[in-house]
Amino acid sequence: MTKTLRELAQDREDKILDHPLATPSSASRGRERKESEDPIRLCFQRDAHRILHSTAFRRLRYKTQVIFSPESDHVSTRVDHSLYMASIAQTVARALGLNQDLAYAIALGHDLGHGPFGHAGETVLDKLWKRNDSSQSFSHELHSLRVVDQLAFRPSTEERGLNLTYEVRDGIVCHCGESTEQTLTPRAKPGPALGKIRRRGVVPLTMEGCVVRLADRVAYSGRDYEDALSVFGKMPPLPKAVIKVLGEDNRTIINNLVTDMIRTNLKTPDQIGFSDDVFEAFRQLYAYNCKNIYFHPLLNEYAIRAENMLTTIFDFEQRELSSRRQNQWGVVLDKDPLAVRELHHFIEKMYGKRDRPSLSQIVIDHMSLMTDRYARNFFQEIFLPKPVG
Repeated sequence: MTKTLRELAQDREDKILDHPLATPSSASRGRERKESEDPIRLCFQRDAHRILHSTAFRRLRYKTQVIFSPESDHVSTRVDHSLYMASIAQTVARALGLNQDLAYAIALGHDLGHGPFGHAGETVLDKLWKRNDSSQSFSHELHSLRVVDQLAFRPSTEERGLNLTYEVRDGIVCHCGESTEQTLTPRAKPGPALGKIRRRGVVPLTMEGCVVRLADRVAYSGRDYEDALSVFGKMPPLPKAVIKVLGEDNRTIINNLVTDMIRTNLKTPDQIGFSDDVFEAFRQLYAYNCKNIYFHPLLNEYAIRAENMLTTIFDFEQRELSSRRQNQWGVVLDKDPLAVRELHHFIEKMYGKRDRPSLSQIVIDHMSLMTDRYARNFFQEIFLPKPVG
């Protein structure tokens, strides 16, 4: 009997995945909502396409990576970082015989939970949420899972969320790009339901997820350095160990880190990571970036402005919703400012009339989806005086 296109795709994948810890599409733990299989694509490739076509992914184009509100075409945004990281994770997976589609999908979706203004904005949202409810906290890893599970829409359906496979969702919520491990070994058991994870740093269940977690740092370390050179001009010299072991430009740094990851795993297939000398140089590069880029006076100044802006928006949205009864959320008048109308349209589309979360959760959801540009425009419309005459 003639095989279907999907069966042929599965046969090809089975031949390619020769790593002992590879995750075949056929072994996926599945989706939370059952649905029919795609006639051509395997499940992880299908997930990658759902993420790539989502509005949440497109918004990353206007979200900070390191440089705030980037207008220059030569400075990386959050979408650039996601694509760089996806290519690195896919390269490592291909070289090791892991599932490229799974690594690619996790990498594309890993930062969907980032709010405006990068990690500075993440810190502000966390502080504002804790101020209103001490039991809550905001981290982009955990919120990325909420985005793909509940806040992102597929154009062809009114259902909330992208309904991704367990393995992709696990890799997203466990990616933790600020982790500093030298090596990672996939966790042995699934553990608690992914939506109940409340702490950062849980190790991914799959080797592909571990590859993505390390690829995150590989993707941003050299790139952030070159972006800083283009914005700040002259920078202090890189540490000698970094230049000797990794190189002094992003292309060489990525190549040496990726090569070392692959060689290390070939020696110890049960874990992925870096050799001692490469890891030490990598550690020094990260320390250099922290000192000279992430805490640069100009970025610190912008972080203060971003905090003031986001705090003002958060308080305004809290007052706006608190002043109305819940059954009036989503009801707007033509005379209402555009920003207010869009807030209520968001509530109506995202939650409808039922199953609405707490007021502070709604505000956090709305603000987390804002781009840098949208947050600036929102602030300007509501709080800055309009020209007269």
